[in-house]
Amino acid sequence: MNVLITEEQTKVILVEGMSDIMSSIFEHSAEFSANLYKRIMKRYKFNLKILLTFGAGVGALAEPLIQFLNGKYPELNNDQVTLLTVGIICVVFNEGKDILKKVLPIIKEQGLTNEFSTGLSKVQKLITVFKGFIATLGNSAAFISDVMSYIYLIPALGHLATFLQYNELTPEQINNLVETLAASGTLHITTAFLEETVKKILDNLRK
Repeated sequence: MNVLITEEQTKVILVEGMSDIMSSIFEHSAEFSANLYKRIMKRYKFNLKILLTFGAGVGALAEPLIQFLNGKYPELNNDQVTLLTVGIICVVFNEGKDILKKVLPIIKEQGLTNEFSTGLSKVQKLITVFKGFIATLGNSAAFISDVMSYIYLIPALGHLATFLQYNELTPEQINNLVETLAASGTLHITTAFLEETVKKILDNLRK
């Protein structure tokens, strides 16, 4: 028996399922970071602990970085991309200074200085854009003293923006979306912050 559901019902289902999707995004970032930690330990014996302690946050930057490096420099092998990623993570998160001292000479020796600079610049631009977005949220974002602690939100906000772009929601549905995500605790941010985020995304989409 075929059961037909209306467009309105479809949107309700999508809104209610967003918290699960967000959880999956964070889990993916954390898992990516954990796997990267294992690869680094196996290949270089570097104990880059931030990959485990700040997994989702590092993964949110490391995964697009690796994709960028693979696309920009297809001639690089996996070990070289991993090496560049380690160095860039150390710089961006100001962690693993001892590891960085070991990594930089290897990068220079392999003639990867330009690739390192380009990759670092790409990540820094992404962080700058994220900081700029957070700054537009006004008082709702005032509690964020360290934006890097919320860098894990980048892939989630990207998915949220895509969802809002392709699903025209009523004001009531938008409120339900905010309440659903806030109640789930998935994003680890306040309802006010989330409301301002959704509003800002919608404003940008309407321009």
